[in-house]
Amino acid sequence: PEHQAAGSCSHSWHGTVEEDEPLQPLPTELDTVNHPRYVSALKDKLTVRYTGKGNHSHDFGAIRTNWPVPQRCALYYFEATVLDAGQRGCIAIGLADGAAQLDRQPGWDQHSYAYFGEDGRKYHDSERGEPFGPGFVVGDVVGCGLLSAQREVFFTKNGKHLGAAFSGVGAELFPTVGLHSPNEELVVNLGAL
Repeated sequence: PEHQAAGSCSHSWHGTVEEDEPLQPLPTELDTVNHPRYVSALKDKLTVRYTGKGNHSHDFGAIRTNWPVPQRCALYYFEATVLDAGQRGCIAIGLADGAAQLDRQPGWDQHSYAYFGEDGRKYHDSERGEPFGPGFVVGDVVGCGLLSAQREVFFTKNGKHLGAAFSGVGAELFPTVGLHSPNEELVVNLGAL
């Protein structure tokens, strides 16, 4: 399928959007207030760096955007570019709802869905994951999309569509990234780059 630019939203698809439905804001930046101490968002509010030691199972850092994907978006898509894969490449890119724990990797609980750079696996409500695609490293651009009508999440790597990863996903999901090894850094493209 064709995909729109990062952070874009198709507001009408098959006539499913009511004209008087209020507009919801699109995600524009990372939430720099509500995140664990192990991640640091830079001043641009799009670049995030892991600041922990990555030695323990409890020192993860996940960060989500300031707004969830609007319910009226037929298709939403964002990208993350890996600036530094760190020591182990424990980067996760995906979507999570407002109840997802930010001190765990996205995909490890029932409120989140993610694709991992370290092993190329997809994760939802599991710390083991399932085989999905290739891992990703420095310079790779990983995209995550949500097809609202199907409640389906898909991923891309360097512009190549990797297929649907999850279906029947929950509503009100935030673009979310997780980091867990020293020096990991990435920048998200929510449509303004």
